[in-house]
This record gives sequence, C-alpha cells and structure tokens, in this order.
Amino acid sequence: MKTTFTLLKATFIALLVLTSSTAMSATYYACTGSTLALTVPGITGIKYSWDVKDNLGNSIAGYPSATAPTAIATAGNYKIMLISEQITPADGICAPDAVETDVVILPALAIDLAAPTNPTYCESNSTISSSVLTPTTTGFPTTYTDLAPEYTYMVVKDNGTPIDGTTANGNAAALGTVDANGVYTLTTKIPGIYVITGRVKYKKIGTGDNVLLATCEAASSTKQVTVTATPAKPVVTIAAS
Repeated sequence: MKTTFTLLKATFIALLVLTSSTAMSATYYACTGSTLALTVPGITGIKYSWDVKDNLGNSIAGYPSATAPTAIATAGNYKIMLISEQITPADGICAPDAVETDVVILPALAIDLAAPTNPTYCESNSTISSSVLTPTTTGFPTTYTDLAPEYTYMVVKDNGTPIDGTTANGNAAALGTVDANGVYTLTTKIPGIYVITGRVKYKKIGTGDNVLLATCEAASSTKQVTVTATPAKPVVTIAAS
C-alpha cells in the first residue's frame, strides 16, 4: 500500500492530509509566512518520520525528524517526505512506501503605488476626468508559468467603509477600473475624498493539477484623490444704459 498526500485548503493554514489513495503528481504552492499542517492516518505497528529536502537534495536544518514541518522559512522548491518504518519487524506488519510531495514556498510580495496622475479632478466641465495609479510589484518570481499576479483596489470615500474599487455597489457604478497590468483608474464623478489601497496576490492560472494553498496577499500604502464638486453657476447681472 502506498500512502499519498491529499490536499485540503484552509483560510490561513496550508493543510496537507496524508491518506491512502492514488498517487498524485501535483506541486503545492505555499508562502514563506504559511503555516503547514501535515497529518497522516495512523497504522498499527508503523511509525513515521519526516524529511524536507531542498532543490539540491539536501535536508534542511532540523530534518529528518519525527515531527512534521509546520513552516519553511526560505522561498524555494522542496520535497516533503513521509517515511514509514516497522516498529517490530517480527510482527509481520509491512510499512508503506515513502511519500514524496513537491512543495514550492513562494517569496513574499510587495506593492507600491505611484502618485496618482491627477491628485484632484473635477466632477464635470474639465478635460481631466480621472486619475491613474500605477503599481510596482516586487518579489514575484517568473519561474512558475501557472501563477500570475492578481490586483485589487480598496477605496474609502470620505472616511467611510472600504469598498472594492472596481465593483458596482447597488445602483452605484464602480468607482474605477483595473487593467491587465494592475493599473487602477479612478473614474467616479461623485465628489469626495478617495483614499486608495492597492493589493496584490498570487493567482493560479491555466490548467494542471498544481494547487495554490496560500495567495500571499500584500497591501500598499494609501494614495488620495479628490473629486471636486462643480461650483454653482455664476450669476449674470445684466445692466443697460
């Protein structure tokens, strides 16, 4: 019998449960800040040990160990190994084959927003009717072709509740748009002070069995844009002589 990894995804914990099933060749993506929870069903007469090897085949510090890894601090490619061993060979209880699972620990992301192209624009009657905020993202590796950065923007108007900056809210149109490169354009014509935060995270793209356990979301510092209300029409005084 071969014991293999079966994956469950939790909100904050990358959870790998070891069960007896068909072998899987998926790679699992987690983050440098992820907590790993690996469990395995007990087999009478069998004891387990764990090993974690880097991409050079060397065991990382602290392994092999009787304890499963709960975190891997350094980004890179790893194999997590479950090794089974008979407790008492004379009992005739046979140990399963070793399990090897590929895990990629992704580097942390960071996002910085450039100053808005127009810190202030008018509600109406102006050739300037929007403001563009361009992100710079660091930490994203180009090695993994089934991962891409995904951008979202949270916007707070006049110290109110944060809302998604690209989603319509009830009868109100979306405050802006985000393009394929993560550039955000604030287009609302509703007067107010808008405080904008950009967020970036890993996103799984394409097909294949690889599994993204954690998105490693990062947030930028805030930027502010003011939409100025259209002033009252001037009063025209007509006099004649």
